[in-house]
Amino acid sequence: MKQDNLLQRQHTMLNCLANLPRKMLLLHGADNITEFVLHDLCHENCFNLKKAAFFIDNPDFNHTKGVAGFSAQEALKTGALWHNPQEFSKHMQSSAFNQKVRSLSHASAAHMPELAQTLGFENYAHCRWAMKHDNHGFVLYEKADTQDSFADDHLLNGLSLLSFCPVF
Repeated sequence: MKQDNLLQRQHTMLNCLANLPRKMLLLHGADNITEFVLHDLCHENCFNLKKAAFFIDNPDFNHTKGVAGFSAQEALKTGALWHNPQEFSKHMQSSAFNQKVRSLSHASAAHMPELAQTLGFENYAHCRWAMKHDNHGFVLYEKADTQDSFADDHLLNGLSLLSFCPVF
């Protein structure tokens, strides 16, 4: 990647990540804020993901639950979701991929390859992190450009923002 392109990409990603907490506060109390945050994180101006599925695992209860899903094929333009939250929420209710992720509920022993296959991931990777109350968050994802490694160092920190979203 050329230096100018790299700097531009770095700037747009930083801008997306820096604005997310403020946007999250604008919609505090919304049941599906996780969908908004995941959508922005996956956008081409941020981590440029083709597909992502966010899960929370509670080992104490031996339970893994799908929380939100993103598919670029079903995505809205990023500005539309924050300016018209009702339209975005309605859109996400009709998103087949998001509904499939949200419907998944397994024992904690569920393996990521099985989840990835169920969701139709081809070349997936994952990030996993500790959350409050001894839960663990993890995201299965597919990059839009498999050669793009620019955001890899920042992906876990960005996806960790999902931990600040309420889960309903």
